[in-house]
Amino acid sequence: MKSKLLAVLKVAAYAVSYLLIFAAAVFLTMSMLIKGDEVQAPDFKGNTLTHAREKAKQSGVKLKSIAGNFDRHYAPETVIDQFPSPGVKVKEGSFVKVFVTSELVEVLVPDLTGHDLKTVDDMLEKSDLKRRLISYIDSPTAPVDLVISQSVPSGAKVPAGTSVDLLVSKGAADIAFIMPDLIGKDAARVLAFFENNGLKINNITEIPYPGLRPGVVIKQFPAPGYRISRRNLIGIQVSQ
Repeated sequence: MKSKLLAVLKVAAYAVSYLLIFAAAVFLTMSMLIKGDEVQAPDFKGNTLTHAREKAKQSGVKLKSIAGNFDRHYAPETVIDQFPSPGVKVKEGSFVKVFVTSELVEVLVPDLTGHDLKTVDDMLEKSDLKRRLISYIDSPTAPVDLVISQSVPSGAKVPAGTSVDLLVSKGAADIAFIMPDLIGKDAARVLAFFENNGLKINNITEIPYPGLRPGVVIKQFPAPGYRISRRNLIGIQVSQ
């Protein structure tokens, strides 16, 4: 009975030893497989995707690229970030995740209406957009050079560099007048007539004119019959 018990114990001891040796071998093998050779993650930031792939191949890692409209200040297909960070040790043959700008970078179109042309040019430049055609229209309510409409609606997503057409106010339509004959007329009455019609005499010169009472128009510009508007420069010479 005793000898049988010893035999059983001996067999059990052999079995336990075998299991321990087997477990240790498995552990060492798995450790070697899992650990493998380590390399440092290269710095891919600022590289084109093509260059980054070449660099990854030379460094013994693989790339997993994620494209998106991350930053419009980078050229298309440029790496702007990565994980793990540069210099971090990774297993040879493992993947490094890189974030790449889309081939087509999109921007939001701002609301340009209600701004003057200078302000609109600044807004377009900041948004990576361009001004293309400008059409002018008379507007009794909008000041001169104020943008009334835009060809691409505000809030739209468009490719960077898109051109936008503008409709711009040139103010109220000018009323046309025919320049009357002012020679020999009283200057004070002439001034009142022009002011009442929304016109302005820009230049009044007084010169001596013997034999003529003071304040009489002796010369005018433009000449009688000339078509004028509020934008014309008008001048008269008056007897002193």
